[in-house]
Amino acid sequence: MKRLLLFVMLLVPLFAAAQEGEKGEFYGTVDFGYRCMWRGFENGTAPSVMPTVGYSKGGFDIYAWGGFAFDDSYRELDLAVSYSIENFSITLIDYFYPYKGNKFFEFNNKTTTHTAELIATYEFGKLPLSITAGTFIFGDDKKEDGKNAYSTYAEVGYTHEFNEKNSIAGVVGASFNKSMYNGYEKNFSLAQITAAYTRVFSIGKLEEFPVTASYTYNPYLEKSYFNIMFTVGL
Repeated sequence: MKRLLLFVMLLVPLFAAAQEGEKGEFYGTVDFGYRCMWRGFENGTAPSVMPTVGYSKGGFDIYAWGGFAFDDSYRELDLAVSYSIENFSITLIDYFYPYKGNKFFEFNNKTTTHTAELIATYEFGKLPLSITAGTFIFGDDKKEDGKNAYSTYAEVGYTHEFNEKNSIAGVVGASFNKSMYNGYEKNFSLAQITAAYTRVFSIGKLEEFPVTASYTYNPYLEKSYFNIMFTVGL
């Protein structure tokens, strides 16, 4: 039943999108980063490649995202569906780490290595601000007693575009319960404070070649990270 539910949750938005009148679009990008950073955490110990492939139509989007470190210290494969209407979007993501022993088709909540998160994002119209909140609702997010922790995270993001080629961004994110972001120890903890600068270059046939330099501080871990990432569109 759980497998069927997950399957339906992934396919319903795709079938609904197929009913839209406007033309759909396939897309793909590949990110290369000194590290793969996520919500104040550094994944892996080497540079990573992060491909994305997806299909969007109307307000619906379905995509797959991967993250792989060159020294094999980090592997991740995510599947997601989202729906957007005006300034609001809601997304369901399935996180999976394809290491030895992790079975992709194991969806028993007690033994699965999948983790499902429900995320909501609101972007303010005239202000370059956004608010994102997400909670893990299923899977490998457990407290010591084996029960789901429902790790909850929220962030406020700011972006300022100087022109078409240059922009800066800032993010402050926090956890609001005993969660994976704080070792299941605190009811509240800051997870990240990030500042980033993006410059879009034109190189040969690549009219848009974004390069982002960022600094992240994780107050819970008391660690700082500097990262460089560039994106190639497919």
